[in-house]
This record gives sequence, C-alpha cells and structure tokens, in this order.
Amino acid sequence: MKRPSLTVWILIALLAGVAFGAVFPGPAKELGLLGTIFLRLIKSIIAPLIFATLVVGIAGTGSIKTMGRIGGKAILYFEIVTTLALVIGLAAINISQAGVGIQLRAAGAAASSSLGTFADCPNR
Repeated sequence: MKRPSLTVWILIALLAGVAFGAVFPGPAKELGLLGTIFLRLIKSIIAPLIFATLVVGIAGTGSIKTMGRIGGKAILYFEIVTTLALVIGLAAINISQAGVGIQLRAAGAAASSSLGTFADCPNR
C-alpha cells in the first residue's frame, strides 16, 4: 500500500483538530497557545527562507546581465498586473455602486448609536 502524501497528512490533522475542538472545546481552547506558538515559528522562518531562496537564485544565474533582464521582466509584470487589478477593481465598484446610500457618522456619534454598548449586552 502506498504511503499517504504530506498533503493528505495535513488534511487528516486538520480534520482531527476540528473534531477535537468540537468534542472537547475546553481543552482545545487551552491548546490554542500551541497553535499561536506554531504560527509565530512559521512566521519567523518565512523571511530567512525567502532571503536564502533569492540569494541562491541570484548566485545561480552567474550573470549580472541575466539578473537585470529577469528583474526588468519582474518589474514590468508587477506594473501590468497591478494596473490591471486597479482597472478591474474600479470598474467593479463603479458598476455595482457598492456603498451608495450608506450614511457614515463621526467617531463620537457612533458610540451613541441605537445599537448600544457592550455594557448593555444581557449575557455578560
């Protein structure tokens, strides 16, 4: 029988975590600290990993001319895709007219709205 791939193991762990949290919510909340630590460790690895990948990639080309060409293409691609995203976003908002008719209040007026405050909540 073939061993499950890493993706399958990750999905199994994800489902096991969801099931554990649904069945045992108390201990699951206490284990939340482990999840926070894990995510912070992952975040601390990302920057050095990207830096090392870039250094190895640049060193592997061996030519400044090649790197300049790749850099120029990357900047051109970024500019084109960013402009396209801006045009699509502006077209979508102008066609859908999202937000038309919404009355925004000043920050001081929002606190005295008819929704009340946290102190008014009955299940505190």
